[in-house]
Amino acid sequence: MVKHLYQNPMNNKEEAIRYMTGRLARIINKHSRIEEQPIALGEGIEITPREIRALHAIGLNEGANLKTIASVLGVTKSAVSQMVGKLEKRGFALKEQAPDNRKEILVRLTGKGWEAFNIHQEFHERHMSNLIERLGEFTDPQLATASAVLSVVETVVDDRLAEMFGKKI
Repeated sequence: MVKHLYQNPMNNKEEAIRYMTGRLARIINKHSRIEEQPIALGEGIEITPREIRALHAIGLNEGANLKTIASVLGVTKSAVSQMVGKLEKRGFALKEQAPDNRKEILVRLTGKGWEAFNIHQEFHERHMSNLIERLGEFTDPQLATASAVLSVVETVVDDRLAEMFGKKI
């Protein structure tokens, strides 16, 4: 009998970990499919999920520098700079020099950016409420364990990025 990668054998700890990582890979693949789909904001305006996440980070950290936004998103400063440039060209964000540091770039949302932020915020809250309701059935220790597991997984991914690219994000 051939074991399918996503079956739940749970015969031992290693198999349980392999099962969990297989499940996580499926979730990541599904999320990647979502990432490819533009989000309609109305009146023929579409925005990518990456753009909306950047807008969200900027909106929650209004006037922050690129390094701060990069940290919030878990990407490089260069990646944020490119994304903010795209958002600026599309009229969603503004880059400006910090008044006290000529090298530092601060980011703000435009009116159009705030409109997109608010539309996304409502969408996000609706889906977060669903997740909170479903995860609310778990005990505090179960949620703490899940959080600890995700923290370890993130650390392993950070280590892999460092190995591949020579630095941690």
